[in-house]
Amino acid sequence: DLRQDEDVLDTWFSSWLWPFSTLGWPEKTEDFRRFYPTQALVTAYDIIFFWVSRMIMAGMEFTGQAPFKDIYIHGLVRDKQGRKMSKTLGNGIDPLEIVDVYGADAVKFTLAFLCAQGQDILIDKESFKLGSKFANKIWNAARYILMNLDGRNYTKDAALLPVDLWIYSRLANAAKEIGAALLSYRYNEAANTAYEYFWSDFCDWYVEATKISTRLDDGSEKDRAVSVLLDVLKISLRLVHPFLPFVTEEIYSKLPAEIKTEDSGMLITQRYPEFDNRSDEAIEKNFSLLQEIIRSIRTLRSECTITNDKKIKIKLNVAEDFLQFVKDNAELVVMFTSANDVEIGIMKTSSTAAAEHGWLALAGAAFEVFVFIAEIADTAALKTKWQIGIEKDKKYIKQLEAKLANSDFAKNAPAELVKGEKLKLQETAERIRKIEMYLGNI
Repeated sequence: DLRQDEDVLDTWFSSWLWPFSTLGWPEKTEDFRRFYPTQALVTAYDIIFFWVSRMIMAGMEFTGQAPFKDIYIHGLVRDKQGRKMSKTLGNGIDPLEIVDVYGADAVKFTLAFLCAQGQDILIDKESFKLGSKFANKIWNAARYILMNLDGRNYTKDAALLPVDLWIYSRLANAAKEIGAALLSYRYNEAANTAYEYFWSDFCDWYVEATKISTRLDDGSEKDRAVSVLLDVLKISLRLVHPFLPFVTEEIYSKLPAEIKTEDSGMLITQRYPEFDNRSDEAIEKNFSLLQEIIRSIRTLRSECTITNDKKIKIKLNVAEDFLQFVKDNAELVVMFTSANDVEIGIMKTSSTAAAEHGWLALAGAAFEVFVFIAEIADTAALKTKWQIGIEKDKKYIKQLEAKLANSDFAKNAPAELVKGEKLKLQETAERIRKIEMYLGNI
């Protein structure tokens, strides 16, 4: 003879009341007045009905106010096969074990980097190598800078070179983008921007560029360069601190006291960087062209299998608007491309001029480059390699053309897929055109 207990509540009932019952409700306590309603709720999408909607209804019913202003709905963390982690499947990951292997910063940054809105996160233990490598990059960059401080005097208001103005502008724009992304809960975009700024702009470009000054015998120029470099590092640590708090705090503690005069204490107590006045559209436009030139030359070196120990000779023509900037920063082109000679002139037309025998030509929207390879590359081997590559590309083009000519494919395939195949066709044809031009000049 069974009887249902009358004093039974839904499993989630007490959770509905959580936002205000924990603060002393129904009494009008100081905690209730101070902390209710709160600002944001962070939760996964699988309990919107069970918890989120019920908290809102209970809050409106018993207090007259919704318990939070924002609700950030994130995805679920799943294994690489897309399965929800559970004890039954044995596919869970112990975060403490990952922290022991890769560090807490690696765990935090990896999850932030991967958490795109509206998508679940598929991870395994190997996934956290992403955050670990980034933490190591930050540590090694700072270590390189701090190892080269012996005998240096720091200047507070050091003169700035174009490359210094550029990195401050990149830093300002990164801070603006990250700040906006964090305020709108786009954590993956914020982490992505931090990653691109520190790894590419700061490490791969700026730190490398400063070696021109830090390797000089001029002590005053070394002092100037190191002073600016340390200031940029200090602000960059504040930029990435929310994502990698431990490694950045440790590095910050090692900075010279003179550099931290206005920012003493710990990173965690400081304001996030904000300096819109540092943003410089003109310097970024000029430096972007310089980077495009350098990347083009590096790509050609790779295509011709020319190792970095071999110095190349370059003729560089640029649009008149960029001429003086490129001349003023010719040392950067020399250093980043391992060149021994760069001849700079004005580009007379928008089309690439014909290259002389032994020279290979590259072109961009506002520049054309000629690289002399006849004496430093195995031209016979290059011809063979390129001719084989062209034959493969021509066969690939025939396959793409046949696919696109198929009426069933054009009619039934998603528009994005068709667009992608057309782009492959265009890129392959452009590659053939470029290699055939190379072959005509060696």
